[in-house]
Amino acid sequence: MANNTQDCPFPSPRLPASGEPLEGFGGHKAALTLGMVGAGAAALFICAHWSIALVGAVVVLVLSAVESEPFLLFIIFLTPLGWWLMTEGQLRDLPGAVRSLVIVGFFLSRLWRGRVGVRRLLSSSPAWASLFFLGAIMVSIIFVKGGWSDYSAHGLYRIGSCLGFFFLISAWADSPERVRKILLVLLYSTIITSVFAILQEIVGGFTSFWLYLNPPGDDLVEWKWRATSFLNYPNSLAGYLNLVLPFALACYVLGQGKWKKLGGWTVGLGFVALLGTQSVGGLLAFVSILVLAVFCFARNRKKRLVLLAGICASVCLLYVQKQVLNPAHTEEAFGSEALSRLVLWGTAWGYFMHSPVTGIGWGNFVGLYGSDLSAFSAWIPPGQFAVHNIYLQLLAETGLVGFAAFFYLVGQSWRQAWGQLRSSRDFLDLALAFGVLGALLSVLVHGFVDFLFQVSPQFGSLFWGLLGLQAASARLGSPDSLTISRSFGPEPPIARGGKGGLPEIASPKGLE
Repeated sequence: MANNTQDCPFPSPRLPASGEPLEGFGGHKAALTLGMVGAGAAALFICAHWSIALVGAVVVLVLSAVESEPFLLFIIFLTPLGWWLMTEGQLRDLPGAVRSLVIVGFFLSRLWRGRVGVRRLLSSSPAWASLFFLGAIMVSIIFVKGGWSDYSAHGLYRIGSCLGFFFLISAWADSPERVRKILLVLLYSTIITSVFAILQEIVGGFTSFWLYLNPPGDDLVEWKWRATSFLNYPNSLAGYLNLVLPFALACYVLGQGKWKKLGGWTVGLGFVALLGTQSVGGLLAFVSILVLAVFCFARNRKKRLVLLAGICASVCLLYVQKQVLNPAHTEEAFGSEALSRLVLWGTAWGYFMHSPVTGIGWGNFVGLYGSDLSAFSAWIPPGQFAVHNIYLQLLAETGLVGFAAFFYLVGQSWRQAWGQLRSSRDFLDLALAFGVLGALLSVLVHGFVDFLFQVSPQFGSLFWGLLGLQAASARLGSPDSLTISRSFGPEPPIARGGKGGLPEIASPKGLE
């Protein structure tokens, strides 16, 4: 049996029957050709400039599909990073593309495993309101006179990516521990963002690293002592910071131990960075956040009056020192900027009156105003400016339909966060609820002079990411879910109804 080669699991190779050496390559032309083609393709892949991008895209898709927690937390950590690549004469948003790949990989994997959970994703009113807003945007693009444009396509891609980020955060934050990790990452990320903005002020320039991330182009803003950090414009940085600072402020007021320290450092460094942006709208938005905090956290009328008086005194002091703190907005420069915005506002209002129901199409204002303001082309260059007003931009581009849809989203998100602030017994739920309220308020106040959703992909991603985190927190706080995790501390704060329906926050203990 052992001598039978057919019974051996690994028979020895047989010599050719003729006893001659194996024939040369002539009999294996097809195999040789395939081998050479394969080797050439591999060499081309390795040498080609797109090979690294392809490998990176595959890695991102795989890590997203397996829902690697360190990787997804790292993606959230990089939310403020802007990295623009010059390809075919146009700037491409690399972090935005990576976030889109993450969203695609995450949901394709869940769809493959049958774990999408559509009912769970749409269990919150902000989720439906977000889809309603997306539908209003689609209506404005479809029914616009002149049809589809590159500007509307670009704007639709950005808002689609932001809404995808909303649903990703809402689906992935499926436990109090994960919500806690995401919030920690946001605080650390904001601290680093603020430190880099302060560094720009110290060195007196954007820095070579920022110029590497933002290749100089025709629309490069001259350095005027206005910090941008990792973002593209000072106003974008101001809006971004005001989305995180309310939550950090709540951590400092309510928390103890590391949460209080981390919140304090974030607020302190973030406020210094906010001053470095010299954004008047951003500073006014931050003042509105402080006023909201006074009414939410101060327990009696006397304390509220004292705190409000202190805020007013600080605002007056900042105004007196405006020449030092805000040199970019001298009377001459401020007057010129204000006049240009008035012209843009008037143009936007004219577009709205021309098409009041659906507007001129989401994202189309920047591509249309140049022909109507040709007399001001040296002063207001075409293809560079938005309306600088969230209310007029929504009316002009999406009409009454989009305007109502967006503020329905704001109203539903405010209602959800306010309900959680009044009823939750968990420290981080309270802080996150106030953070969302403050973020919404800052968008509405800053929105009088800026519209950042199309200008800054980082701002849009963070805005919808916070709404998604709030939706997840509210879902976890439902009667069917565990609301308090021991990792947050043995004794969470308790929210008790105060005067006028406002919550009173008991002093938290042991939030280490």
